[in-house]
Amino acid sequence: VELLAVITLSLMLFMGLPLVQAQFQERELEQTARQFVRHAQFARQYALYSGEYTAIRPRLGETWDLGWQTEVLKASSTIGVVNSVLSQYELPTDVQIDAHRFRDPHSNTIQIIFNPAGAAKTQYGGFVANRLIISHAKASHIKRHIILAASGRWRICDPNTPASKKDTTC
Repeated sequence: VELLAVITLSLMLFMGLPLVQAQFQERELEQTARQFVRHAQFARQYALYSGEYTAIRPRLGETWDLGWQTEVLKASSTIGVVNSVLSQYELPTDVQIDAHRFRDPHSNTIQIIFNPAGAAKTQYGGFVANRLIISHAKASHIKRHIILAASGRWRICDPNTPASKKDTTC
């Protein structure tokens, strides 16, 4: 009887473990998406409050793989652009962000710049941002889309939900 109970318990744990892991991975993506939206809203609010251009861009290099940072873009007449970092976020190990999004067409830099009016615009006045796709390395079918509308509204979308499959904006 004890052996049967141990075997039954082992089978239940073995069958339930993938479900628990998938739930953990979904929460990790959701947390990352919410953090990105918080940092972007902070960058926009800072631009509105201070009257300075503020950017959210990859921490190091050309990809979002290491996370992002929020910077105040200040022009200096002798040096060029001197940036001060307001906040940073380091991505969890297995979380990946699609690096082809939020690219400024004029400078070819991956970033979102908020002007002093709080709009996500390029230096030439065009709208830059559209969506960022966050996925998990261990479960590539789990994704979150972070969408920035021209109005400045942020939205997190799960493309795997039945409602999102019918909605073409996700």
